Amino acid sequence: MGALHSLVRNESRTMAGLWLYLRGRKDGLDGDAVAVPYGGEGKPIFIVLAVVSAVEAGLFWLIDFGLFVDLLLLVLGVYSALLVFGVYAGTVVRPHVISSREVRVRYSSFYDVRIPRENVVSLRYVKESHDPARAKAFRDETWLRHDNFHETNLIAELREPITVTRPLGETETVRVVKFQADDPEAAIEAYERLAIR
Repeated sequence: MGALHSLVRNESRTMAGLWLYLRGRKDGLDGDAVAVPYGGEGKPIFIVLAVVSAVEAGLFWLIDFGLFVDLLLLVLGVYSALLVFGVYAGTVVRPHVISSREVRVRYSSFYDVRIPRENVVSLRYVKESHDPARAKAFRDETWLRHDNFHETNLIAELREPITVTRPLGETETVRVVKFQADDPEAAIEAYERLAIR
């Protein structure tokens, strides 16, 4: 039941992210928080997937399965197109966040990991490519939060391990968080500027 609950929660967050995107708002930016965008290179992929989903829904409409099945397939096709666009919208409205209180690493509606600043030993710019066939998301207490291109460019080393919740509710304990930002140098500048004094 936990996986089903997590799936429903993720889909509702995805739709909420779509609503925020349409309103031009971002989530989680308050006080001295600085948004750190990610996944900019993945935008064309999401657009193509959303268009393919919409076209697929239209093609099913052309085949006569009967009114009920045709309507059901149309609704499912439109819903899948909205989900794909909602995942992309979530990457825009839920950026990583750096503030004087925390480093927050996110991916759309699927991950939201809050790391207190006092637990971050360092935040470094190191560009790495991870072979998807060999890399595991959680290995040796390292969490890879990578985009569609399997690359990371920021590494946060932690004093104490934290618990990361996977999209379907399972948890892992990690000491190193590797993630991707569109402008990692700006992220490090914000991290240093907002250092705890």
